[in-house]
Amino acid sequence: MTTLEEGLHVRDGYAAGPLAESAERRAARAGMLLGDIQARATAWSDAELFDQVHHALRHFTQRTPHAGQVRTLADQIRRGTVVAWDYTGRLPCA
Repeated sequence: MTTLEEGLHVRDGYAAGPLAESAERRAARAGMLLGDIQARATAWSDAELFDQVHHALRHFTQRTPHAGQVRTLADQIRRGTVVAWDYTGRLPCA
């Protein structure tokens, strides 16, 4: 086990510790939000869709996401592309 900082460790290539658990909860919640957004995207205007995607990404990153990233993701959702949120319950570390 390697300690990156207090509360964050790497064990078998995955993040562990209290900080990792918090990030894992945010990742799971962001995935649920994006799934809901994709299911209801046709009911929203472009601005509402952009706002919903912005909210989901902000929830995960805990900072304001780049507008270009939000626009790209919102455009993909609007076109009907299924956006996969590949969260397996563990956060890999390089």
